Amino acid sequence: MRTHERTAPSVGFRHEVVTLFPTSTDRAVRDIESLVRKVAGDRTSGRRSFSTGVSRVIYSLADLPAAYDQACTAVVVGRRINGPGRIAHFDELGVHRLLSLQTDKSELRSFTDDVLKSLSADNAEAADLRLTLQTLLDCNCNVAEASRALHMHYNTLRYRIGKLESVVGSFTDDPVLRLNVSLALQVMKMHEMS
Repeated sequence: MRTHERTAPSVGFRHEVVTLFPTSTDRAVRDIESLVRKVAGDRTSGRRSFSTGVSRVIYSLADLPAAYDQACTAVVVGRRINGPGRIAHFDELGVHRLLSLQTDKSELRSFTDDVLKSLSADNAEAADLRLTLQTLLDCNCNVAEASRALHMHYNTLRYRIGKLESVVGSFTDDPVLRLNVSLALQVMKMHEMS
């Protein structure tokens, strides 16, 4: 950090390094990504992968505790949804930021079980159907587009949609159910990686 910004305070703890990075909002992303690339190096000298969490820009020392919490949340949630070794910005976590506030894991599990029913099971068939469901949602329930993305015949996908709707309900016609299904899939994604 000293070679990049001599005045930036940096503290190393056992499992983390905390840095107050002086930058403007419009330069923050570029400056932080540049610094992380320098620190990560080429990883041939035995450097381990690390994740980086970035808080919102703050303008007062009184906001420092909240910024630290935001950066910590960004690291944890970013690692869950993107894997290790990435930069996660608190403001870009989207719905995952809200989901991370729910600390009761049993309530999150209950929600996924209630919404996804047998699709929340930990087996290959349920995982395959969840992938189909997620792809359909990503394609706005456009069957032709989803079948291409899944490399699946259109009629095979239509059959799977019928199977999915027999489990979770008519998500293609009900926007509230579609939202619940999408959230349940995101909860599962977050907690599969934790």
